[in-house]
Amino acid sequence: MNIKPRQSKIPIGISQCAMGDPVRYNGGHKHSKVCTELLSQCFEYVPLCPEVAIGMGVPRKPIHLLVEKASAPVDAVRVVGVEDSSVDVTAPLRDYADSVVPELEKVRGYILMQNSPSCGLRGVRRYLDNGHGIDSEGVGVFARRLQQRFPHLPMEEVGRLNNSELRENFLTRVFAYDAWFRCVEMTDTETEGDPERVPSRLARIIDFYTAYKYLLLAHNQEATRALGRLLADARSMPEDELAFKVRGGIMNILSRPASRKDRTNALMHSAGHLSEFLDRAEKAELTELIEEYRLGHKPLSAVLTLLRHYLPRSPHGFIHSQVLLAAEPAELGLCDFH
Repeated sequence: MNIKPRQSKIPIGISQCAMGDPVRYNGGHKHSKVCTELLSQCFEYVPLCPEVAIGMGVPRKPIHLLVEKASAPVDAVRVVGVEDSSVDVTAPLRDYADSVVPELEKVRGYILMQNSPSCGLRGVRRYLDNGHGIDSEGVGVFARRLQQRFPHLPMEEVGRLNNSELRENFLTRVFAYDAWFRCVEMTDTETEGDPERVPSRLARIIDFYTAYKYLLLAHNQEATRALGRLLADARSMPEDELAFKVRGGIMNILSRPASRKDRTNALMHSAGHLSEFLDRAEKAELTELIEEYRLGHKPLSAVLTLLRHYLPRSPHGFIHSQVLLAAEPAELGLCDFH
């Protein structure tokens, strides 16, 4: 399976205030230039503000997460007014999340506003009835509902996307999630040419894992091999269950940023597939360049460029299919932003 880049922008959900719209409780916004000026090169946004959508208005009284005790689980929260705890919008926020599920079926990632009692993805402050903050273990109610309805959907907070490494990881996950639906879960109307010539869904699942194998190894070698063992016994479980587990496994592996050590290992595997088609000087040059990358002296793009240069020499489909050798987010100009 050769996974081709999408020819159109990828639909992404986003907290509306990050687009610069004045929908915050205080009538302000949290405009993110990273989102609107950089990532908009490849993302088409679906902006939503759950608090405005449930009729809270702008400006509005602030709300926060309320728990009965410090040991309360993440879902045992209410979203109430800071000044008047009788104002409880927990159910409306959850109901709104459920209502937009059909609209969000098409998105391939979601960017959420940090520290928000509705949209915060991690570290949201939680409070007791007496107004004392107890921890930062909360998840916004709307964000939590999205996690439950779309368990594999790549999600990230606006503020964290200012970090180039976290931004690259989010992009990698979004590209993979989008590719899964384009290449594995496509419908007959989405196939090119004769649908009868399209491989079976099981074959597409296996081919997708195969194409992503070296990229997955660059993120987590042990988990990638475990996923391979699951696929080796693919016919022992229902196809829908297999697809869910494989997609979840891939997204979980990619959620762990690639280390230089593991990425070097994957690059060496790639070079191994090409070595029989290289002369001694070419092998030495490639080996030296990978070692320079491992030591941090050369960028990943330099190694990928040389591997791609030698790629046409190999007749083997496996190495030609590897997503690891495709253009990475940094090469697309999506990681550095000033």
